[in-house]
Amino acid sequence: MGIVLIIVIRKRQKKRIKKAYPSNTIIHHQIGRGPYAPSITPFAVKLETYLRMAKVPYLNENDSVTNRSSKGKLTWIEYNGQEVADSEFCIQFINKTFNIDLDKNFSDEEIGAGRAIQRMVDEHLHWTVALQRWVYDPKHGIDVRKFLNIPWPMFYMVGNLVKKQSYAQGVGRHSEEEVLQVMDEDLMALSKFLGMKKFMLGEQASQTDCAVFGMLSQIHWHSFGGTGETLYKKYPNLSAYCERMKAKFWPDWNECITEGWTRTASK
Repeated sequence: MGIVLIIVIRKRQKKRIKKAYPSNTIIHHQIGRGPYAPSITPFAVKLETYLRMAKVPYLNENDSVTNRSSKGKLTWIEYNGQEVADSEFCIQFINKTFNIDLDKNFSDEEIGAGRAIQRMVDEHLHWTVALQRWVYDPKHGIDVRKFLNIPWPMFYMVGNLVKKQSYAQGVGRHSEEEVLQVMDEDLMALSKFLGMKKFMLGEQASQTDCAVFGMLSQIHWHSFGGTGETLYKKYPNLSAYCERMKAKFWPDWNECITEGWTRTASK
C-alpha cells in the first residue's frame, strides 16, 4: 500500500501542463461528475451552481485530482490564463470581472445574514459532513469507498487527511457524538432560517444559496444511509429546498451524474 500511495502522491505533484482554452471563458477545474449529484465535493457543486446563476460562459475541466490549484484546492478556475483558487475567491473574481451582483436586490441586513450562513456552511458544517463521510460512516460498516468509486489507497489517504485537517480546524477534536450534535445544530439553524421561503434570503436565489445547496447536496444525494442522512431527514424544508434548487438551476441534472457509476455523464 505504501508504494501505491507514493505513486498517487507523485502523480499529484507532477508539473502542470498549460492547455489552450477559449478566451473570455471561465475554466472550472474539478474532479469529475458524481454518482447522484454533479460532484462528490460540495465546493464544485457550489461553484458550478453559481456559474449557472450568473450565466457566464464556462467549461468544466475534470482534472483536479492530479491538477490542483496553487493552494492545493480541488475546485478552482482559470480565466484567460489567470488562476484563482478557493470557491469563494473564485466567485469574488467572477463578480468583479463580469460586473455581477446576484445580491443587488437584497438589503444590507439580508446580505450580512447570508454571509454569516455561507461562512457557517463552508467553514463549520463542511467538517461535520466530511468526518461523517470519510471517518464515521466507514467505521460503522457503510462502504462509502464503493459508493464513491474511490480506490482504497486514495480513500485511506483522504480519511487520514480529513482527520488531521478537522483536528487543526477544531471540529475534529470533538467526539463522534459531539460532532453529530454540531451537525444537527447547523442543519436546524439552516432549517429555521429558511422557514417557508423558497430560497435562503427570500423568493429570489442569492449567492448564499450556492454555498448552502453545494453542502446540502452531499447529504441529500450522497449520504448512503449514514447518521447524517437521519439527522437531515428531520428537516423536510431543507430537502424540498434542494429539489427546488435542482429544478431551477440544474434542468440537465441527469446529464451531469453517472447514475451510481453505471454510465458516463454526458455533460
